Amino acid sequence: MAKENKRYYWIQLTQEFFYSKEMKLLRKIAGGDTHTIIYLKMMLVSLENNGKVFYDGLADNLAEEISLMIDENVEDIKITLLFLEAKGLLTKSSDREYIL
Repeated sequence: MAKENKRYYWIQLTQEFFYSKEMKLLRKIAGGDTHTIIYLKMMLVSLENNGKVFYDGLADNLAEEISLMIDENVEDIKITLLFLEAKGLLTKSSDREYIL
């Protein structure tokens, strides 16, 4: 049985991550804990690409593609994306590239 080589990445969060105003606001909206988990999962997905999330055009929009990647509800992801963009935590660099 061959041993699988796993690759590990590090995600650094400040000690105040959950105490930042943005995270406090995110957690206060309906389903805020779910949206916070979605944000963390998106950060993990982006690690391989230096904090970037890509829309490959396989699904109708970015939220649907992220839903496929992280197994979360599309509507929850849409709300999370809107919040992250509004607070400057997600920026659109091109039609297919987003930076966390």
